[in-house]
Amino acid sequence: EDYPRQCMDCLRIKSGANCKTCKDVCPTFCKNLCAVKLKEKPVKNVLSISGPRFKKDPERIIPRIIHQTWFEPVTAEKYPNMARLIESWKRSGWEYNFYDDAAAGEFLLLHFPPEVKDAYDSITPGAFKADLFRYCVLLIKGGIYSDMDIMLESNLDAAVPPDVGFMVPVDEPGSKHDHRMCLWNGMIAAAPAHPYLGRVIDRVVHNIRNRFTVVDYDQMMCDNPELSVSHAYSTLFTGGPCILGMTLNEVMGRPLQQTFEHGDLITDVEVPGRTVILNQNKWDMGAHRFTWLDNNLVVAATDMPDYDDRQELKGEDKDQAAHYSKTLDRTTLYGYKKVYTDREIAHERVVFQIQSDQDVGPIA
Repeated sequence: EDYPRQCMDCLRIKSGANCKTCKDVCPTFCKNLCAVKLKEKPVKNVLSISGPRFKKDPERIIPRIIHQTWFEPVTAEKYPNMARLIESWKRSGWEYNFYDDAAAGEFLLLHFPPEVKDAYDSITPGAFKADLFRYCVLLIKGGIYSDMDIMLESNLDAAVPPDVGFMVPVDEPGSKHDHRMCLWNGMIAAAPAHPYLGRVIDRVVHNIRNRFTVVDYDQMMCDNPELSVSHAYSTLFTGGPCILGMTLNEVMGRPLQQTFEHGDLITDVEVPGRTVILNQNKWDMGAHRFTWLDNNLVVAATDMPDYDDRQELKGEDKDQAAHYSKTLDRTTLYGYKKVYTDREIAHERVVFQIQSDQDVGPIA
């Protein structure tokens, strides 16, 4: 009777787990995982997304716009530390946009088919909603998205030069066995209508509408899934860093689990401008910092000591600001509990097409 728990514990080993290392405690799971390819969901409809709404700057690929979101307005009285971090972005010289949950919901209804807002409403906690929203707002407007707990430490015009079309840090999962396949989506700079964003929205909405669990994410990586990332960091696959990394690999025609290195990402796929991967170091001069190593430029930092105002929240506010980790349930596979508001599976796929003056074409 201990077999399922022993299997799940083995698959969560961060130093590297797969069907070879865990075969003794996961014989049935590993035997069946990739044995049968699941059929693709039938396409119900091709849905249009309204074109980007942004002020064109002929000298820049990424417009000078900042986006941040939180479930409610941020005041210095309630969030003294967060309010100071926000000022580093507000005083950057770029246009600053803030969205609470109500504004984010209105934005999705205005620019996207109802299936996107339905997906947004059917996931908990707020961190998952923010994942989907950041991709959507960047697709329409472009610019840079930043989580609320990040401090800007550089000149944005230098950090995001005119010829860059997409910038994101590599993430930590998989680093213990040199398999960093995830991209840290807490800070993303992107051109509007970027194909990476279009594809990740398509993927995330599909996975949410069909109530994906960790087994579905494992199956996406068959025939030789690197299971330790998907099980040790399962919460990062719903809409977070790992599904972003997998999607970029998919767009570029690479294996979904291929690792990322810092620097320019060379691709044969036609995308706007350069794709730059920032280095991430959680122990860089006392904080968690993101650096463009080729330019010797520290871009931003997070996880500073005593920065987290969320510790003081209570009741419904605490639930709204909950971290991904609150969705973990060690008694079952990730995705069966706490992630979705219900278990109503769509059993279908919708395909999104961007209607844009940039002529980016279908994204599916």
